[in-house]
Amino acid sequence: MALLANAVLAVTSASVENWWSEQFFGLDQNQRFIVILTAIGCLTGVVITLAGILYSAIDSAHRRRSEASLKREMLDRGMSADEVVKVIEASTPVDAASRVVHAWCKRK
Repeated sequence: MALLANAVLAVTSASVENWWSEQFFGLDQNQRFIVILTAIGCLTGVVITLAGILYSAIDSAHRRRSEASLKREMLDRGMSADEVVKVIEASTPVDAASRVVHAWCKRK
């Protein structure tokens, strides 16, 4: 029984080894490891980049929605448009690009 199991295992591992060799153009085991490791690293980079872009888009939409809600609430309370503008302009920008634009527009 053990002899039969060893024979089946040897045939199975040999066919798996042949399949890998054919798929990776005859690369040996160490070279295949490097190729797979590189592919996993690239895939991880793509996933992290897409997650960052998605987070940025959701965060930006949330900020715009919150600001619109704040403006609506201030107008409902009876504040004038000039008061609303003063409050919105007094708020400090969060990200670097907004800070640069805010600082540039204030100088004029």
